Amino acid sequence: MGINVNMDYSTLFSSMSGASSSNNYLSGLSGMLSDYSSIKNGSYGKLVSAYYKKIDGENSSSKADDSKDAKAAEKSKSQQAAAEKKKYSSIASSANALEESAEKLTNSGADSIFEKAWKTKTDADGNTSQVYDYNEEKIVSAVSDFVNKYNSLVSASADASDTNTSTRTSYMSKITYSFKDELSSIGISVSDKGKLSLDKDKMKEVGMESVKNILGNRSGYAYQMSSSASSIESAASKAASNSSTYSKSGSVTPDYSSIMDSFI
Repeated sequence: MGINVNMDYSTLFSSMSGASSSNNYLSGLSGMLSDYSSIKNGSYGKLVSAYYKKIDGENSSSKADDSKDAKAAEKSKSQQAAAEKKKYSSIASSANALEESAEKLTNSGADSIFEKAWKTKTDADGNTSQVYDYNEEKIVSAVSDFVNKYNSLVSASADASDTNTSTRTSYMSKITYSFKDELSSIGISVSDKGKLSLDKDKMKEVGMESVKNILGNRSGYAYQMSSSASSIESAASKAASNSSTYSKSGSVTPDYSSIMDSFI
């Protein structure tokens, strides 16, 4: 007589009594017959197949998540690089604007805003006369523009991490503080945060001759600011182009060979 694999034979031995070892033997035999039945009718194979499908699915999901994370990381690096480029481009632009504004105060000859000319002056009684003097309004306007451009550069470079740019900006601030008393004497004050403010009435009261001596001569404050701004523009432009300032990982790779340029 054959064995019916679909039948659960474990019940045939449930009523048998005997030693503990016999019960263990019969229990084991029952389990083997049950496993054999599962293999014979294919349910075991289905279970194994389902298990490996689940594992494959989990592996695929894990790979997909890894791919998404990698893409997100690349996107983040790209966005960071774009933000850095924009920041240093802004610094370079602000430095160029300050340089141009400073040059208006230091130009000589016919292009000098401190060039005197004949103009009509009216006194308190309404009497007019011709005087050879500075164009006060033109000079004060140029100084005001210079102050605004200087403050814009200070703001733009406040969080610069590039070594060359931050070093040259810091040097520019040191020059400003070294002129603090002289600037104050013509109505330009320096705040604790390094920005400038202009008192136009005080500047007019002091007179344009004093303004020229401090801002207009070749060794004056505006001339030194023009030189500093040019140096900052060069460093910031280099940082913006990522030519050698940043490594592929985004870390800063300082070019110390050019830092001392700002001190010359």
